Amino acid sequence: MMEAAGEVTFFFSLIISTGLWTALQLCYTPGQESTDERTSAALKQKSVVDTRLRDKRLVFYNRVPKCGSTSMKILLRTIAKNNYFAFHEDRVYVVETFEDDELQIYTDLVYRLSTPCIYEKQIFFVDFRRFGFQQPLYINLVRDPLERRVSWYYYIRFGRVGQRAIPRNFSQQRMAQTFDECVLSNDWECDAEGKEGFLLTKFFCGHDQICRQPSQMAVERAKENIRRHYAVVGVLEEFSSFLKVLEVVMPQFFRGAQDTWQDLNQQTNLLEDQRTINRSPPSPRIRKIMRERLKLDYQVYYFIRERFHMQKARLGIQD
Repeated sequence: MMEAAGEVTFFFSLIISTGLWTALQLCYTPGQESTDERTSAALKQKSVVDTRLRDKRLVFYNRVPKCGSTSMKILLRTIAKNNYFAFHEDRVYVVETFEDDELQIYTDLVYRLSTPCIYEKQIFFVDFRRFGFQQPLYINLVRDPLERRVSWYYYIRFGRVGQRAIPRNFSQQRMAQTFDECVLSNDWECDAEGKEGFLLTKFFCGHDQICRQPSQMAVERAKENIRRHYAVVGVLEEFSSFLKVLEVVMPQFFRGAQDTWQDLNQQTNLLEDQRTINRSPPSPRIRKIMRERLKLDYQVYYFIRERFHMQKARLGIQD
């Protein structure tokens, strides 16, 4: 049987030993195609990945924080045993960026993992072809950008039911600050241009210079990468349908995922354990402010949701 844990330990030991846990930069420009000229018809033509991609043996889940990834990892650990593939889990729980030379080493190390496998890591999109490797089959899961930001805001303070927050150097006053107060103060956790400012866009845009600052060009690059490289990008609000689509598109990995998920929920307090502690919903006024601040991420989110709904319809999947 594949020794996933051992290989992952080697994987990260080698990277740490060579001092590679620093900021990433990927300079990839997809040909000369103008994403501004893309139409809804082109979106429909590319909304479902070719079924021949089912034969790929490496699936990359570059998971977005606070978008159901903990639940996904619990599920993947279980179905990996049932479907005979390795699930390689990254142990660095921060969003990572690498320099270009580091990406060359990183992509090489990823392709040393035992296959067939699913590999998960919080990292912006990487174009493996640029470094001489076949592109893995990407999947991801997202949620409403404002809901994600609110969940993250309270999670870093209080954690969730099944896991307390990592202690942070917050004053008592800052710990008690509500999300509404944060927005009105324009603190970095709630502003439009900080590291959380357009995070969803960056996860699909990549590491190029164009992806580092909020812009419409970054949004279009993210959409283009989703069209070209992602077999499935689901929405957390339709998690059950996400699993159904994965079962159809990649049965070799996700066979039985829906039934397994239901069994896990019946046998454990899985959903309750993932609930963020002390979360307060934002007021209507704050929602309006944040929707403007997150307008780029909402473009990507709505694009993903539309594409996912097209994919469901084409596959005959209903909620």
